[in-house]
Amino acid sequence: MVSLGIKDIQQVSLDILVSVHNYCIKNNIKYSLMYGTLIGAIRHRGFIPWDDDIDIIMPRKDYDRFCKTFYHEDLGIISEKNDDCYINYCRVYDKKRTTCSCLIPFAKDYKGGVWIDVFPIDGVPDERFSFEDSINKMQTLWIKQLRYRFSMASFREIVQTCSFKDFLILSAIKLSGSGRSLLKRTNKALRAFAIRVPLYATGHWSQLTCLDDGAKNFQDIDDIKDFTLMPFENHDFFVLSGFHRVLQNIYGNYMELPPENQRVRHNVTTTFFWNE
Repeated sequence: MVSLGIKDIQQVSLDILVSVHNYCIKNNIKYSLMYGTLIGAIRHRGFIPWDDDIDIIMPRKDYDRFCKTFYHEDLGIISEKNDDCYINYCRVYDKKRTTCSCLIPFAKDYKGGVWIDVFPIDGVPDERFSFEDSINKMQTLWIKQLRYRFSMASFREIVQTCSFKDFLILSAIKLSGSGRSLLKRTNKALRAFAIRVPLYATGHWSQLTCLDDGAKNFQDIDDIKDFTLMPFENHDFFVLSGFHRVLQNIYGNYMELPPENQRVRHNVTTTFFWNE
């Protein structure tokens, strides 16, 4: 099989985003570019040159409707609403042109190709200490979720990727046959935690399904009251009106290029191939 270069991955990702954008326009679903994709739109008018994925966010109600209704004959969708999904957000993936091979043990059975990630956003308490307490509690659940994901790998893969202590814990989970049910229960608990505060009920919001940014992702509600179109790779896509403050909260000076040794692909554990 012929593998995709970074330009190929970007092009397929862009094609998926165009389809998602068109669907959202047709069905009045709000979304915004986010994270590195949003930085790319502002700083490069397209992809960050070394970036190989696309991230968007949606208000929770729009997200739930999107996950329930999205259809495209060339694309698939997976979210926490699927029993076999190990993440707590949504992916829209190419199912005809590409496939992939993943080094992460619990993701090796993924059958799709290039994807884009879709994250819901939710309301959070206005008190910073309450928000940080919520993040700490959710990160404990997130660590458990990761553990249950790994328990679905083979014993050999667990040995190769985990410490001896984790091997003992994961082996016990695996032998009990409870990994998948525990993962499903933990994802349900994470979702319940994320939706406790309705979006727009307070003065702040965050993205609570992938906690890489931790307490830095504490955002002002005024920054998502409007969405505007912005150029990205010769297309126009929606971005939240307060993008500057949102990105500054997470990244600081996002307009400054990172050191050269940090300019690397995002999906380093995944190789994508053209379907022959």
